Amino acid sequence: MLDMLHDDDRREDAAAWQARETVRSVRRMGLTLFLTVLLLLVLNSGQLVTWVNGFDVGPVQDRIVGLSASWNEWMEKAGLTEPSEAARENVNNARQVNWDEVWRWIEQEQARSREGARALRGMVGEG
Repeated sequence: MLDMLHDDDRREDAAAWQARETVRSVRRMGLTLFLTVLLLLVLNSGQLVTWVNGFDVGPVQDRIVGLSASWNEWMEKAGLTEPSEAARENVNNARQVNWDEVWRWIEQEQARSREGARALRGMVGEG
């Protein structure tokens, strides 16, 4: 009988712990989303302008488009759009690489690794 009382206490403790963990998880997720949006606003403001230009026409939407364009200008002046532009350029360059170039690069890296290993073995043998 006493065991059943302890089981109820354990269930209540587990439920309270689970509720606290749920609140913590939601809080962490909210903070993560907020920081992600903030980073995107700062580092990817050009895409923000593209996105809001797709909104329907209306006074509120026009104001949002104007604000996003102003925001993008400020970010460009501060030089904060350069990382996203560089990343986008690198991705576009990677998309244009053909498989022959990739295999050639892999073979060159393997050859460099073999040469490095030979050099290290030679140093060990000399030491």
